[in-house]
Amino acid sequence: MIGQRVLSGCAVALLLLVVPSVRGAQDPLPVFSVAGNQASVVLLGSVHMAYETLYPLRPAIEEAFSAADALVVEVDVSGTNGARIQQLFLEQGTLPPGQSLQDQLSDESLTALEAYLSRRSLALEHFEGLKPGLLVLSLSSLRLEEFGLDMRWGIEQHFLRQLAPAQAVLELESAEQQVALLLDFPEADQLLAQNLRELEQAENTLLPIYRAWLDGDLDELDRLLLREERAANPEFEPVYERLYDQRNAAMAARVQELLAGEGRYFVIVGAGHLVGERGIIRLLERAGFSLQPL
Repeated sequence: MIGQRVLSGCAVALLLLVVPSVRGAQDPLPVFSVAGNQASVVLLGSVHMAYETLYPLRPAIEEAFSAADALVVEVDVSGTNGARIQQLFLEQGTLPPGQSLQDQLSDESLTALEAYLSRRSLALEHFEGLKPGLLVLSLSSLRLEEFGLDMRWGIEQHFLRQLAPAQAVLELESAEQQVALLLDFPEADQLLAQNLRELEQAENTLLPIYRAWLDGDLDELDRLLLREERAANPEFEPVYERLYDQRNAAMAARVQELLAGEGRYFVIVGAGHLVGERGIIRLLERAGFSLQPL
């Protein structure tokens, strides 16, 4: 599933909820608490598109947010910030004048793309000016919308809407960083071809991932999202290192900075950033912190 799963941070976001939304308010979810000398962090693995019926979350999660001095997200996507991010995607994800997807894709991938769009009554001309990275993101979002998923009910959006006047919003990354990461992919033709195959079978492949997320089962999430995919697709290892490993290290370092200070922080990151030997949880544990399931 690398075509979709590799687009995580954002990636996992889009992937976890392509399934029926039956659930209860007592689902554990991947959420942990960790304490410094004078600071505390609640760390929640997120999804960025969801159903309204995902809510309410467990009272312990909502209460931890209400008690926090600051909400910490990868990137603040609320209000005018969201509009600015959309503009950045358009500016950086659009091909230069005179170029089109035909110049970027093989004949085989172009044929597969036209067939995929035709089955959904979509015209290729509406996507011809997009770079492959933005095309993959756009197709993934449109596919998830077919299942009724909505960005409005993603975890970050949920808590950004609930911010109290006294609560600050801090970012782990900049909008420019995330846009650049998600648009600049090597082997873009291969990535698109595989993504199209995965989008067609999305309904049947993602239920185990969703269940693991609801259960807060980090080992299963790691197996389904990263371990098996990295082993099966070594050619994409540089992409995994850039999208996961390098960002995980930077995010973990930022969480350590928060824990070295004062205050209570509610930190939300894409669930894929928590898991594995190079995930944020393991990095914090190696730094001497003890994380407790919330």
